[in-house]
Amino acid sequence: MIKFLLQRPIAVLMAFTACFILGLATYFSLPVSLLPDIAIPEITVQVAGENRSARELENTIVKPIRLQLMQLSGLRDIKSEARDGSGIIRLSFDFGTNTELAFIEVNEKIDAAMNYLPRDAERPRVVKASATDIPVFCLNLTLRSDKGGEQDEEAFLNLSEFAETVIKRRIEQLPEVAMVDMTGQVGRELQIVPDRAMMEMAGITQEDIEMALTANNIEPGSMTVRDGYYEYNIKFSTLLRTEEDVRNIYLRKGGRIFQLKDLSKISIIPEKSAGASLSAGKRAVTLAVIKQADENMDNMKEALQETMDYFAGIYPDIEFSISRNQTELLDYTISNLKQNLSLGFVFICIVAVLFLGDVKSPAVIGLSMVVSLVISLLFFYLFNMSLNIISLSGLILALGMMIDSSIVVTENIAQYRARGETLERACDLGTTEVITPMLSSTLTTIAVFVPLVFMSGIAGAIFYDQAFAVTVGLMVSYFTGIGLLPVLYKLVYMHGNRGWLAKQWGHDSGNNRLRAWYDKGIDFVFRHKRSNVLALVLTIPLCVFCFYQIPTSRMPEIDQNELIMRVEWNENIHLDENRARVEALCNQVDSLGAQHTAYIGRQQFLLNRDKELSATEAEVYFRTSDPKEIDPLQKRISKWIKQNYPTAVVAFSPPETVFEKLFVTGEADVVAELYARNKALAPKADSIRLIEQGIADATGLNPSGVAFDNQLNIAVDQEKLLLYQVPYNEVYRVLKTAFRANQVAMLRSFQQYLPITVTDKERTVNEVLENTLVYTQPKDGNGAPNPVPLRELVTVSHGEDLKAITSGKNGEFVPLSFYKVDDAEALMTGARDEVARTNKWDVAFSGAFFSNAKMLRELVLILMLSILLMYFILAAQFESFLQPLIVLAEIPIDVAAALLILWITGHTLNLMSAIGIVVTCGIIINDSILKIDAMNELRKEGVPLLEAIHEAGHRRLRPIVMTSLTTVFGMVPLLFSFDMGSELQKPLAIAMISAMVVGTAISLLVIPMVYWLIYRKKEIVKA
Repeated sequence: MIKFLLQRPIAVLMAFTACFILGLATYFSLPVSLLPDIAIPEITVQVAGENRSARELENTIVKPIRLQLMQLSGLRDIKSEARDGSGIIRLSFDFGTNTELAFIEVNEKIDAAMNYLPRDAERPRVVKASATDIPVFCLNLTLRSDKGGEQDEEAFLNLSEFAETVIKRRIEQLPEVAMVDMTGQVGRELQIVPDRAMMEMAGITQEDIEMALTANNIEPGSMTVRDGYYEYNIKFSTLLRTEEDVRNIYLRKGGRIFQLKDLSKISIIPEKSAGASLSAGKRAVTLAVIKQADENMDNMKEALQETMDYFAGIYPDIEFSISRNQTELLDYTISNLKQNLSLGFVFICIVAVLFLGDVKSPAVIGLSMVVSLVISLLFFYLFNMSLNIISLSGLILALGMMIDSSIVVTENIAQYRARGETLERACDLGTTEVITPMLSSTLTTIAVFVPLVFMSGIAGAIFYDQAFAVTVGLMVSYFTGIGLLPVLYKLVYMHGNRGWLAKQWGHDSGNNRLRAWYDKGIDFVFRHKRSNVLALVLTIPLCVFCFYQIPTSRMPEIDQNELIMRVEWNENIHLDENRARVEALCNQVDSLGAQHTAYIGRQQFLLNRDKELSATEAEVYFRTSDPKEIDPLQKRISKWIKQNYPTAVVAFSPPETVFEKLFVTGEADVVAELYARNKALAPKADSIRLIEQGIADATGLNPSGVAFDNQLNIAVDQEKLLLYQVPYNEVYRVLKTAFRANQVAMLRSFQQYLPITVTDKERTVNEVLENTLVYTQPKDGNGAPNPVPLRELVTVSHGEDLKAITSGKNGEFVPLSFYKVDDAEALMTGARDEVARTNKWDVAFSGAFFSNAKMLRELVLILMLSILLMYFILAAQFESFLQPLIVLAEIPIDVAAALLILWITGHTLNLMSAIGIVVTCGIIINDSILKIDAMNELRKEGVPLLEAIHEAGHRRLRPIVMTSLTTVFGMVPLLFSFDMGSELQKPLAIAMISAMVVGTAISLLVIPMVYWLIYRKKEIVKA
């Protein structure tokens, strides 16, 4: 076959050139994203329960829905959290579950559960998790006139309206934008404040006003009538559309007619805010921009920048700022990975020039590698793969291995030419000789990646891209090495042999020095055979020791210059006090130069899958110029909150990105789930605090804290209602009006709907109870309504309960979250002992510790499967059951070296470093494969065993050292970059480099000794 290709060089060049051009053309149309587009197997059910407490919401709505959803197929876990007014149920499915079908099934289960819910309950909203729903950035709109103190309410109302009707719509018109989610805007409402004195004189009650509003705000519909040849559509409508319509409502009482404006004060005011958004200390309207899934990020950035520049030019009073920007992360990461790819290529070429001592051979190798790399992009396009940090890292990983085929072929051709063969025959024989061992080496490397694809969870899907990139790169480079490279070598060396550089350098002397070092090393190993065999055996327990001693984590710790702080003040404060505390906190950290935005209280995002913030909670986003500033910033925040608000519960996490959404790096190490044994009674706050403190004392670790809610429980005396003839609804209406939460109708203007509320003047709770009157309603209709003080009908008591009620498959539990746990087993033992001592609770555990342990068990199994696959391939190549064991004997040494270096450099055994170890096991044995194959060929020719070992070592010395160095130098740029992609791959690179350095020495020196120990007896018998 090779001879056929050498005789048709133009055909070969044209075929590879065509593939190269196609690959180059597809590069510009490949989608670019941060991570692969993966269906996240999670669904969220959002429950609304206005005017319901957390306990009532859990018992009446959340629990029935949760019990229905537990019957879903493929459900891995279910967790719910009920709060005052809202609840959330998170469903996690087994990876591989069809989320489209699961979404339909969830809706069917909710429809079935609606029969068991209260009649006034809203249907829960189902949201399917998607990486494309995460905003690419947030656009904050603030008023330049706002100095952070008192602000113009009317101006902010206009800004809110402008942002919703103009800015939001304009951005959503861009083809690259899927939607714009909003929060922080303030609406308007029409407020009616009754004049109690005037109403009492007229004998009009609040119920009369509400009935008049309802009667004047109806739309019964329309009808069609015929009039001769004509037909008319007649509409009946008495809708309230303007403030004046409400003012002019008429009421009749006691033979007299009144207008509503005579009985109350009517005005349009800003709607009461349940939350706010801040940017740099100013109140802001925040627009979260969500990209279309298939659109290019660069195109969207350009279109949005042009739109913002346009608005900033014509609206100078509005300040535009961007926060939580993922486009910068993507640009920086992708550009750095591309730069690392280029640097790796340059380093590899330098290594080739230094070792070959000739510009022509490295030029042929470099050209073959470029062709392989570009043709690989063609397969990316054909299989709908994107350029992301995983696939690009896979190409960087493959880059050092892709050159191996070219180096081996080039070196083998050079050796045949050195023996006096003609150029064409050297190209033919040199390439044909290594086709089989190179294919075996390529397949063993690919075999390592096959089991990785079958990892459970998101990790398996993520690293499908990496496995695809390496597989395509290696296979393309293999066929390029045996197809294109011999033709290029022949064409380049047709005119002249060695170049000027080789003649000047004295390349033979360099080879002689390398051989001299090798001879000294091999002589040393053969002189100390027992010591080396003993060291080889001892590496197995060393490998096991390092495996159990090195710290573990799910993913590498990635340095970020962004931080999310979520605080629950754990006090009954209102929104304004919450905002004041957040502003004071931000002022404390301003000296560190951190940018910050904040969400305070409830937010208005439609796609908010996470738990809602309450009025006593806030989420603050910080961004620093340097990742090293994040740790001191976090410490200062924690110290300030602990000093000023010791009962507050604070949690820190990375910002929500696609990476964080997929891997959940902010998960607690251990979560102790406390289940009360007495199911009939809700656990008391004092009991929870007692067990929390007991576990903290027993384990020496403080959990993140449990938030409690102080409540005012108003109980209506049913006996007195009957005695005074007061309906329950009237008491409830009076309380809602007094507490300014009585919405009775909707003003349906042509542009927007405004709620109509009937309220009293703002008063304290005691003032409401002492000074509010409720009017009796005699059933016979003869008696006149008489006022009864509200305090006579209700009793008020103080209560305390959990702010959020958490439940799972086993029912309601109290979660205690522990972070930065060094010894999880000791923590769980101490917690179990303390819980058993109280005899009131049961405990179960969850958290990142268990998922990490599961991942490591899977990786050990994957390593075993990979070794087994490699054994099968090698056994088929060597036609021997024994020789593959010689090749695989070096794996314990390589693994021990990688674990030791990771431990020394302060890295953990995580998914990436473990994959690096697994991958290296497939790469490093390629050197041994080449060497043993050469030994076998020499022995077949009748060369004695020891001489065959030495001759094979000399023949394969330079290609082995070069292929190892090129693989190492291909990974080196990752060690000196600090973007997300490089940080993600850095443990993988360290594991690979350390194992490659040690493994190369083992392949060159120790494996020949093992080969000699096994075959020496056969040699003696033969002799």
